[in-house]
Amino acid sequence: MSMIAEAFVSTLCEMLLASAKEEAAKILGVPNEIKKLYRRLKRIQDVLADAENRRFDSQAINHWLNELRDLMYDADDIIDECRIEGEDLISSSSFSSRCVESVRCCYPLIACLHKVRFRREIANRIRDLNLKLEELAKDKADLHLAPAPHDDPYKRRIRNKTSPVLVQPDIVGERIEDDTRMLVDSLIEEDKKKICVFAIVGMGGIGKTTLAKKIYNDEKLRDNFNQMPRIWLCVSREFSESDLLKSIIKQAGGNLGDAEGKEILVPMLSEVVRSKKIFIVLDDVWDSRVWDELLKDPLQSSSVDGRILITTRHEDIARQMGAVHIHRVEKLSPEDGWSLICKVVFDEGNEEDARNLREIGMKIVEKCDGLPLALKAVGGVLRSKEKREGEWNMVLSSPAWSFTKLPNNEMGPLYLSYQDLPPPLKQCFTYLSLFPVDVLIFRDDFVDSCIAEGFATSEDVVRAYWKEFVRRNLLQPDLEWYDEKGCTMHDLLRSLAQHIAQDECFVGDARAFENKIMSSSSSTKLRHLSIVDEKLETIPDLMMEQTSLRTLLCFRTPLIHDPPEDLFRKMKSLRVLDLSGTTINNLPTSLGDLVHLRSLDISCTRIREVPESIWNLRNLQFLKLYGCQYLHSLPSGVLRLISLRTLHVEDTPLDGMPMGIGKLQQVNKLWGFVVDGSKCHSSEVGGDDRVQKHKGHQHGRFCTLEELKLLSQLKFLSIYKLERVSNRAEAKAAALEAKPHLVKLDMHCTLPSSSSDVQHPRANDYEEDDIKRIGEVFEELCPPPSLEQLEINGYFGRDFPGWMMTPSPSSLRNLRRLDLENCARCQQLPPLGMLPQLDYLQIEGASAVTSIGREFFLLETESSFSSYFPKLERLIFDDMPNWEEWWWGWEEEVNQTTSLLPSLSLLNILGCPKLKSLPESLLCHATALKRLLIRDANNLREVQNLPSLTELLLIRNSSLERVSNIPALKYLDVYGCEKLVHVEGLDAVEHVQLDDREAESLPEWLVGAGEEQPRFPSLHKLTLENKICRRGLPDWPLISC
Repeated sequence: MSMIAEAFVSTLCEMLLASAKEEAAKILGVPNEIKKLYRRLKRIQDVLADAENRRFDSQAINHWLNELRDLMYDADDIIDECRIEGEDLISSSSFSSRCVESVRCCYPLIACLHKVRFRREIANRIRDLNLKLEELAKDKADLHLAPAPHDDPYKRRIRNKTSPVLVQPDIVGERIEDDTRMLVDSLIEEDKKKICVFAIVGMGGIGKTTLAKKIYNDEKLRDNFNQMPRIWLCVSREFSESDLLKSIIKQAGGNLGDAEGKEILVPMLSEVVRSKKIFIVLDDVWDSRVWDELLKDPLQSSSVDGRILITTRHEDIARQMGAVHIHRVEKLSPEDGWSLICKVVFDEGNEEDARNLREIGMKIVEKCDGLPLALKAVGGVLRSKEKREGEWNMVLSSPAWSFTKLPNNEMGPLYLSYQDLPPPLKQCFTYLSLFPVDVLIFRDDFVDSCIAEGFATSEDVVRAYWKEFVRRNLLQPDLEWYDEKGCTMHDLLRSLAQHIAQDECFVGDARAFENKIMSSSSSTKLRHLSIVDEKLETIPDLMMEQTSLRTLLCFRTPLIHDPPEDLFRKMKSLRVLDLSGTTINNLPTSLGDLVHLRSLDISCTRIREVPESIWNLRNLQFLKLYGCQYLHSLPSGVLRLISLRTLHVEDTPLDGMPMGIGKLQQVNKLWGFVVDGSKCHSSEVGGDDRVQKHKGHQHGRFCTLEELKLLSQLKFLSIYKLERVSNRAEAKAAALEAKPHLVKLDMHCTLPSSSSDVQHPRANDYEEDDIKRIGEVFEELCPPPSLEQLEINGYFGRDFPGWMMTPSPSSLRNLRRLDLENCARCQQLPPLGMLPQLDYLQIEGASAVTSIGREFFLLETESSFSSYFPKLERLIFDDMPNWEEWWWGWEEEVNQTTSLLPSLSLLNILGCPKLKSLPESLLCHATALKRLLIRDANNLREVQNLPSLTELLLIRNSSLERVSNIPALKYLDVYGCEKLVHVEGLDAVEHVQLDDREAESLPEWLVGAGEEQPRFPSLHKLTLENKICRRGLPDWPLISC
């Protein structure tokens, strides 16, 4: 991406100022030169905002900025090289203690003084930079660049105050509901053609994908295509044939195995969908060949009965694909547009502000031209402003609306949103241009990359940037991921980011890259390269010639094998290297030449060892090796990566961590710490012979938990194979409780492999000594009060540790999410009701629990609280085969001032076959409960008295007899509940869904034979698996009357 000079020069100035004050500058003989460089950069910094704004209109200004960027990249490299030379001197025993102390500064130029040749070279390079900057400073006046005001308002735009308002992806006006119903009816209507294509057509950002998602998730359509899962494919402009085929086969329930190549995948697709009824969405189609040359023949040859729904900007493509119906998405009306703006900008209760700003707001809506994406993006800008006419008038009068140097006219409002960002966020926004259009962007990857690229130095700062992008609707959270960890980006916003990045960045396949390089007349050096090419087997020579590259990313490049030996010698400026998902087996030793590298990702590859030369990557901050199934050990060179912040080795079968890992003092994320397996206990569960084979590690013994004590900066930690810990002293030595920054902790024991059912271990899976020892080990692994997320998996002690069973009010006061999985021997759950911040609780595989009572709320020794589980929103019980009783003892002590589960909105009870009833206290107190799912609770007889519930799903509950008194219920789904006969007090129900595959008539509780009044006066939709309502049976008129 194009460097945002205004953002980067600030960091560079700080580094120069620190260097100028060191004695190193005096000995180098260039203190005045460094100070001069700093002063000139500071003066140039004042006009960079104006230069960035005008660079699209002026070729001269754009060229001037490119020269300045090159200069700053060179300066960044010089500082790196000085730091590396200084570290070499520190390790040398020939230096005096005084010298050693001198080089331990933040920017150790002093370390270079003892190497005359290097010292002279650095001095000359700094002088050259200063001469170039002097020329650029003179040119500044000729370009008539204006300085920014000292009270530039961008500095106050990222606010600590946050708003709970989040625009949902389906908020695009009232018309979408009517369009959804109309298209669903058309899609399920019988047709002579076995396969019919339907199209949604409209300009970018108008809501095509949103409408397609509404249709895809519509219950009526879902019930019509019930033979196999519905399928969603994001096609995009540069689609991958094999990836599309793999995705459709996988979503259809097929087993891909190791299948590769179109010639294998096409017949596999035909077989998977043979004689089935299917529904497929092809989103964002740019080329009719995806249908005509790839999917049409295998689907038609398999006698499939299906409907294909496409979204595209071009009606010609829909016609080329033979669409039987084309739906054109219209722009929003001004009223709908204002309604959308209000939902984005104003909190509930701010109706007066909305009324006062309506007049100017409608003018802003008019400029958005009825496009939902534009309205949401501009709404994100307005939400960051004060609710005053003056602030809104500044938005209305912004020149960004009429900016003409954009790929298309729809981008004006989006460019306004970009222009409103502070420079650091602009820099991070352009980085998003490197992600392909259909890739889910993960927060942690984004944060790590921004740090590695030098956009910021603090992960917390970049996480705040991520939240700001979400708040401004520039990123859309994927609801499958907790706490906004995964997001998508609209392709128009991505196109804007790529346009701003210009020639410094390229995203695409090898052929497109070659065409761009060969045809380009730009003097701009390529700095960031993102390869998306499923057919590429090796890095082409033309790519290797891009010696100024700072970023090399590989997406969907499964065929790339071992890189050439000289690749890294040529790309010495790399800061970020991502080869994950390729087929590389080895990395060349020239990896050690990448002295500027900050981030290395070789996850999910076939690599068997990491070169020892990795020791030379002393600027490396992020090392990711997860999912490397053939990698069993880390090289000792890892221990010399003194700048390392993240080490991710989860799902990689390491035998242990190299001794000395505690020396990496900067590590704050350690995913996949494996307890030493060289001292395996005789009854270790899940053990294998490979442990003994590899325990003679070529680099020495593995470390114990004690080395975690030295990693005082840890924020994220996951530990595996805790059954290997020898005693409680080793666990205590980890000193987890003394880690003040720890916010996420995962602790795993290996599940027993000798038992056919890991959830119900046999008695001989564990020896008594092992059970006692694991309890003692977990007792010592007490986390600090800073912890926000905790997962415990596979714990086989009989009781949860004391810090969970008898917590002090402050011990887990910040815990937000708790997952207890496969803790198969614990008979009592810990008292969690007192945790003030807990919002997500999942308990799975607790097979020894038979009863949940008042102990789930509080300790017997504690006095009453005013609220229990005050912030819990999601509560999930899963696979608890022996759970029978659920009571909380509140019925006898009703206290009007005490609230219980006041925030609970979702409750799932899954696989609890012996549970007899729901507690009365739950029914009375959980006043925010909206959705209840009960599955495989075969002993449950009734569900009743839930005043706030709107969705109830009852699946395979064989003893259920009664559902009653749920006055707000809108949706009822009943499947496999043969004994259900009493259903009453559900007057608000609008939609009932039934499984009727073996039924000859509708159930009596629904029909209400002989009654004068219908039991469900609000019912207007009945969904049946085999559509009994269409067979002319006598039951339907009774329902519809």
